[in-house]
Amino acid sequence: MKLRVTGPGGTIDALDRVVSDHRARLAATLLASLREATPVVTGRARDGWRIDAAPGGAPVIRNPVPYVQRLNDGHATKAPAGFIERALDTALEES
Repeated sequence: MKLRVTGPGGTIDALDRVVSDHRARLAATLLASLREATPVVTGRARDGWRIDAAPGGAPVIRNPVPYVQRLNDGHATKAPAGFIERALDTALEES
């Protein structure tokens, strides 16, 4: 990563862009990791993962499928409990 110092305003703007780009890449990596780790019977829970923007533009990953928390708690035979946490660990390692 390169960062050119151009003065106080330019440095802050450049740093903001770097942080914003990293957040977007991490969110995309996490989204892919979550989709891969989600147990599949019908595909509804896997396909429910979305990236939305919070106020200020920060990415927020959501899954509105009502039973996704139960799947993460271990109520699926196709994936062990905690697949969301493991997906986050994988995304952080890859970023």
